[in-house]
Amino acid sequence: MNQATLPPVKPVKIAFLFVSMPVGGAEDFLLSASKYLPPGIEARFVCLRSLGVLGEEARDAGLPIDVVPVFPTKRMNPLGMLRLARWFREHGIQVIHAQSYHDQLFGVIAAKLAGIRSIVHQQKTFLELKGRKGFFMRHIYRWADHVIALSEETRRDLIASFGLDPEEVSVVPNAIDPEIFCPVKDRSAVRSALGLDPKEFLAGSVASLHPTKNHQATIGAMALLTKRGAVLPKFMLFGEGQDRPVLKKGIEQHQLGENLILAGKKRPVAPWLQSLDLFVLASHWEGQPLALLQALDCRIPILASRIEGNTALLTGEHPGLFEATDHVTYADLLEGAVSDEAFRQSLLEFQEKLPRPSLPKLSLQLAELYNRLAEKS
Repeated sequence: MNQATLPPVKPVKIAFLFVSMPVGGAEDFLLSASKYLPPGIEARFVCLRSLGVLGEEARDAGLPIDVVPVFPTKRMNPLGMLRLARWFREHGIQVIHAQSYHDQLFGVIAAKLAGIRSIVHQQKTFLELKGRKGFFMRHIYRWADHVIALSEETRRDLIASFGLDPEEVSVVPNAIDPEIFCPVKDRSAVRSALGLDPKEFLAGSVASLHPTKNHQATIGAMALLTKRGAVLPKFMLFGEGQDRPVLKKGIEQHQLGENLILAGKKRPVAPWLQSLDLFVLASHWEGQPLALLQALDCRIPILASRIEGNTALLTGEHPGLFEATDHVTYADLLEGAVSDEAFRQSLLEFQEKLPRPSLPKLSLQLAELYNRLAEKS
């Protein structure tokens, strides 16, 4: 048989599973990575409850998004797992890829029922596993055909915690789309398009309004600068969440309303990030924050809390680090970044030397994994 008469190669069909697709790192990563998968991989995004903000955006953009409503509540639903397994078979899915507890729970069991392969993707380490969730997670990770960890440390922790086969635990760090997050030549034009003052110093943070994101530290640092009589930046917090009322009260209490803005969610977020003179991430905890990668690739000076997730990207030698509870050092760094262009340049020069993962290369790594597992289906 010559090449002209060879039958066409069937694509490998992958399902990325989510309960929903709100604005979040896991959802952003797989949406971005899917753009760089080679032609032989046919990926679909499957929401088990509802679309969410990113799901709606992806569907509007023409991406293959399905809602398979088999998970209406947080309770175990064996009938829903059976329906999901049937959906996998009907649509020829060969491999599922799940990133959070509930879609992993449903996805791995449904994949077993459908006779297909499963991947679970874990973004943090496990110090203790207790109760019902710990019981199920131990079984899910052992039943999965492959486990992806965010870092080598997480990989080692997963192998030790779950007794996994090291050959079936790989590392895929977070990465961002270089076509979207990149430096801009004219920041003033970006600001003008967004209705922002092209001339004022603008700092910002992209993070949900949640206690772990430590926006209280920003209020504390800004309040200290006010007491010093220092020049304050315009500081915008991009995100929404349960802490909005508490943060609003703190902003009012310290009379920061003209300088510290709860800007809400912004979609797309790239131009808002590109408008900044300074990016800050003051979190108490992070896995491997996409927002830092986005700021790095947009070539924005960064201040960040000295926590594992941040230093994994920035290293412990980054000159803009502060302890998450140390508002004084945070204020000192913020004052220096606002007033001293040389300090901001030193931050950028340090950041330019940092290695950053390549999303196109990681997508090829994922494609190789999908192909290998699909051959076993």
